[in-house]
Amino acid sequence: MKKVVFIVGPTAVGKTNLGLKIAKHFKGSIISADSVQVYKDLDIVSGKDIPKGSKFSLLPQFTKDGLHSGYYTFDNIRIFLLDVVAPSFSFAVSHFSDLASKYVQYTGHMNMMPIVVGGTGLYIKALIEGINIGVKPDLELRKKLEKLNVEALQSQLKKINLIKFESMNNSDISNSRRLVRAIEITTSKLHNNHSISFVNRKSLIINHNYDSLVIGLYCDREILKKKIDKRVEHRLENGALGEVEGLFENYKILAPQVKDANGYKQLFEYLLGKLSLEEAVERWKIAEYKHAKNQMTWFKKDSRILWLEATREDLFEAVKWEIDIFLSA
Repeated sequence: MKKVVFIVGPTAVGKTNLGLKIAKHFKGSIISADSVQVYKDLDIVSGKDIPKGSKFSLLPQFTKDGLHSGYYTFDNIRIFLLDVVAPSFSFAVSHFSDLASKYVQYTGHMNMMPIVVGGTGLYIKALIEGINIGVKPDLELRKKLEKLNVEALQSQLKKINLIKFESMNNSDISNSRRLVRAIEITTSKLHNNHSISFVNRKSLIINHNYDSLVIGLYCDREILKKKIDKRVEHRLENGALGEVEGLFENYKILAPQVKDANGYKQLFEYLLGKLSLEEAVERWKIAEYKHAKNQMTWFKKDSRILWLEATREDLFEAVKWEIDIFLSA
């Protein structure tokens, strides 16, 4: 069974830096699990931080259907799943699961340890546990639904599948993309003459069956908020607004994932005249605080995660010790 190391945790906690140190020591490669950094041209606000001079190598065998597959090389470390799709592409968890699993196998063939680094909990879950791919996206339906606000989407889902709506948590029912997907799945099943009870079952699961070591990083909430504040200010100083202005030129065709991403959403609202720049920046920071809290809520439910304090002086040594045991088992 393929051994895979995962580094997870909230935004700004230090996952990438730790991942690079581990990759350097164990001759590994990084597979990014970030739902925003998969997009081209979303660099500064997303914190992609690709070092200048990093070379991108295309992998033609994995490049198809709008997916630009390959890796950056930094200090002899390969980093996968950055700059995968255009900002107009609706990148789904199924795309991530498919590509990430291919990269796990690819790195194995190259005798490199795969290290999955990121804070998108659904991506991590899909790669470890498998993913339901029973219903394909309905692009025409999505176009219609994406015009509706959250309240209208909630009302529509209640009408066609109240059981599903009541099974969703507060985060789910406040998320337009998750509501759209729930309606999409329900509609597809009903069109194919399946009962509502069947709609709530898993249909087709792809399970990658990895032997996984999942390391979670955490730190004090106030320390994390200060890290977030500093990071937002740094990104603004390094051209975040100019990056968003460039994307805003094609605002109408941007994928919902791009329009709703923290930082981009608030700066778009500034450019739309809905907020002052000061208000947009403050809302960006608050959105990041909430995002970090939601990430921790998600990950804390996963008993597989070995939690380590991110600010401890011996963090790398502690992680290295855990990985040595994992690899020798």
